[in-house]
Amino acid sequence: MKLTFIALFVCLVFGSNAQDFSFGKVKEADFVVQSTLLDSSSQGIVLNEYGYANVELSPIDDKGFEIEYYYHTLIKILNKEGYDQANFTIPLYINNNNKETLVDVKGYTYNLEGGKLVKTELDKDNVITEKTSKTLHQVKIAFPQVKEGSIVELRYKTKSPFLFSLNAWTFQTDIPKVRSEFVTRIPEICTYRVNLKGGIALTDRKVENYNTQLSTNVGEIRGDKTSYVMNDIPAFVSEDFMTAAKNFTSILTFELARYAIPFGPNETFSLTWNDVQKSLIEHEDFGGQLKKKNQLKEFIDPLVEGVSDEYEKAFKIYTFLKRQIKWDERHSIFASTGIKKALETRSGNSADLNLALVNALNYSDLHAEAVILSTRDNGYPGIYSAGISEFNHVVARVKIGDQFYFLDATGTYEPFGNLPLKCINHQGRNIPLNGVSDWVPLQSNLIATLHVNFVGGLDEEGTLTGQLTLNRGGYNASNKRAAMDGFNSLEEYFEDYEKKLAHMSIAKPSVENRENCEMLLGEKMNIEVTNFAIMDQEEIHFNPVVYGKTDRNPFNLATRTYPVDIGSKLQENMTFTIRVPEGYTLNQESLESKLNMALPNRDARFVFNVSQDGAVVTAQVLMQINKPLFLPEEYFDLKEFFSRIIQAEKVSLTLRKKA
Repeated sequence: MKLTFIALFVCLVFGSNAQDFSFGKVKEADFVVQSTLLDSSSQGIVLNEYGYANVELSPIDDKGFEIEYYYHTLIKILNKEGYDQANFTIPLYINNNNKETLVDVKGYTYNLEGGKLVKTELDKDNVITEKTSKTLHQVKIAFPQVKEGSIVELRYKTKSPFLFSLNAWTFQTDIPKVRSEFVTRIPEICTYRVNLKGGIALTDRKVENYNTQLSTNVGEIRGDKTSYVMNDIPAFVSEDFMTAAKNFTSILTFELARYAIPFGPNETFSLTWNDVQKSLIEHEDFGGQLKKKNQLKEFIDPLVEGVSDEYEKAFKIYTFLKRQIKWDERHSIFASTGIKKALETRSGNSADLNLALVNALNYSDLHAEAVILSTRDNGYPGIYSAGISEFNHVVARVKIGDQFYFLDATGTYEPFGNLPLKCINHQGRNIPLNGVSDWVPLQSNLIATLHVNFVGGLDEEGTLTGQLTLNRGGYNASNKRAAMDGFNSLEEYFEDYEKKLAHMSIAKPSVENRENCEMLLGEKMNIEVTNFAIMDQEEIHFNPVVYGKTDRNPFNLATRTYPVDIGSKLQENMTFTIRVPEGYTLNQESLESKLNMALPNRDARFVFNVSQDGAVVTAQVLMQINKPLFLPEEYFDLKEFFSRIIQAEKVSLTLRKKA
């Protein structure tokens, strides 16, 4: 049965939707904002926000259906820190001959100057299109004349031929919103799976029928208009030790599940993980790179010749590829140049490096497979359904004996078998060429350690001198190696280091194992700290924690609705041995400056101890975080734990001269 569509279009123009608020109608009274959502940390506030997405037949012949997306917002800038709220980015995607287009954009900046409302229009010089890649252009919008107290208003409309990519609507951001509304108009031929993430419930949701103005020769096509409203939305406050904010903020997402014409063609878009695996294996820039088993033969044969031990063989391949191919800082699950060309040009994206690693390991008779994942700043993947779009990185997993090792050749400073922190994001999905795909946990195998040892002396002028030795492991070591690489030389690094250490001067600094990531990173230096102690007649007062003091609590929220995700276990072990002037001893209160505490199940532990043996005072500090993830209900205990550490390490010891 041949079907034809008849479309009677009613052109939609800005402002024709009853739910939208008036454009260009800001009044002086709008500058006075009183809301319980605001506090001293607020940089701005969204006064109103409205958008819609209409799935409709394109007026252009043979173009089929498209999505018309509209966005309108009104934001008050409260201070200089909020100036970024007046900058916007609109992504426009391209796939071969199909592309998204920006069809209209308009905006104003409003200021009160001398009691009068001044209105500055957004002109074309403030709207710039950047060609980010062959599949993505970005329209950058920067509002003019933005000051403290300004109100900016933006509205724009885009057209998209990609029905599967109905824009997500972000209710919650880093500034509060008084009101936010999103409306979808979807004909019954399209079925979308809708998910609301985050911990804030909708204020209102309303569904009603609307006239699609579409029909086939078997009847009219009905449609659903759905309004999603959220009022009084608090700002999402990011804090230390968390993954991407979008994992926890209130966001409305849409996934095309089915497209079906009555009594005509239909297609189901919901994927299974088997579909994902098959699609990746058949893709030239993924499975195609792995199936050509011998393409790296000329590079790998000389490397592993005569090596029979599997661990040594894998270690050599991993180390070679890390050094041979420079990562171009781009994440992808698809090779950009191809793995052989990446080796020849010594440059490539994350897939070029790690698919080359998988290929080389398999060529060398090791059992390796690719694991796709989403980096910590990209959000959790695959929570609601199977798909590829949420993954942005790929690593290798190799089995040696009975043990699996995860390897990432973009992790320049990571030891063999330890993933970079950016990859520790709940779970990834293995994609074997043969066999079953499944979820695999992404965990750090190493504890982030810091060992501090100081041996020195305190003179009667209050100056401390001695040798400070630091040894780092795990992510503490890889982060520090990366920091060192940010300087032209170690001398420059230590000069900058010295500037950040109050009253401390450094002499004869040295570094051990900077290039050998399998070993602890060591630093050794002679230090002198002026005014380390306060001399008070017959007493000397000083804090014995020479280096590594915890002086800031990373947890400051009243409550935290998302997990504390540290990424790995932590351990700090510090010993400070200080020879004090002859004839001085610690008073009883100082000798009692001890603390031994632990969280339930010893999930975290802290020990602080002070002792004196003759003229030598020793302070010992041990801090352990024994699991990488704490749930929101454990937050208060962890916050209090760090508060007590700070207080313990603020201790002032008192030495009294013997009579």
